[in-house]
Amino acid sequence: MQMFRLFESLVDPYAPYDDTVAPPRRLGPFLRAYLKPFRWVLAGCVAFTMLVSFGEILLIYLAGRIVDHLAAAAPETFLADNMTAIIMILAALVFLWPAIVLLDALFMNQAVMPNLGTLVRWRSHRHVIRQSVGWFENDFAGRISNRIMQTAPATGEAVYHVFSTGVYALTYVAAGGIMLVETDKALLLPLLFWSMLYLVMMFRLVPRIGHASKAFSDARSAITGRVVDSYTNIQSVKLFAHSRIEEDYAYEVIENARKAFQKQMRLISAMDVMLTFLNVCLMVAVGGSAIYLWSRGEASVGAVAAATALTLRLNAMTQWIMWA
Repeated sequence: MQMFRLFESLVDPYAPYDDTVAPPRRLGPFLRAYLKPFRWVLAGCVAFTMLVSFGEILLIYLAGRIVDHLAAAAPETFLADNMTAIIMILAALVFLWPAIVLLDALFMNQAVMPNLGTLVRWRSHRHVIRQSVGWFENDFAGRISNRIMQTAPATGEAVYHVFSTGVYALTYVAAGGIMLVETDKALLLPLLFWSMLYLVMMFRLVPRIGHASKAFSDARSAITGRVVDSYTNIQSVKLFAHSRIEEDYAYEVIENARKAFQKQMRLISAMDVMLTFLNVCLMVAVGGSAIYLWSRGEASVGAVAAATALTLRLNAMTQWIMWA
């Protein structure tokens, strides 16, 4: 518990700041302004995320080397001949690896996420509450409160995906490329070609999904605003409004939200299919190349196993990275 409290107290979300400046309207400047108190903590996040990603590649590499040693060694003498290496690997897995994962989790889950959400909610509320009465009268109270509540987790997710998912993925691909080069430079070519196609697909599809997601978020906020407005003024609704008119009033925004969500999900479905095709091509190219090199005596069985494991891991990661 003391360790959790230590990391949770690294940033004070209620620290003084220049509250005379309005929050930036664009995402980049907004994140820079709100992340200023977290800059050293985020540096720790990046460092340990890179170590976690590199460690996973190292495990795949070691698994391939172990396969090679098992294939070449005599079973009755293998443990005796490699006892020192086995003890070092086990010690790293049992003690060092969990410590790195723990520090990575503490920086992001304890130091950043709870404090960042609190900081965004606190500053957003202070900014909104200072607006004029007329400003509040020109919007729905439910929509305004919904925006404040949505902004905090959205900011946290953006930071998590940039400083955790993004760093993890870049480190993983770079370390995986080094591992393939160590086996044979020819194995790097499919990974580079796949990476280029993957980036092209991201830059073409992700902005479109982002716009569709924003449209759905606006439509969802409109639902919250109208529903909360109806419930808040339920006495007037019951006394003076026609039930059919109130239903039509809600139906309009609910149907708009459904159509916006449909557009978003169409793009996501297209992304899923294209990504699956790309991943299959990567697995066939890298796995087939590794087997071909092995058949010519230019790669070991362990190298084939490690290359196959790498492509399978990338296949599992890409959906998560693209969604992030």
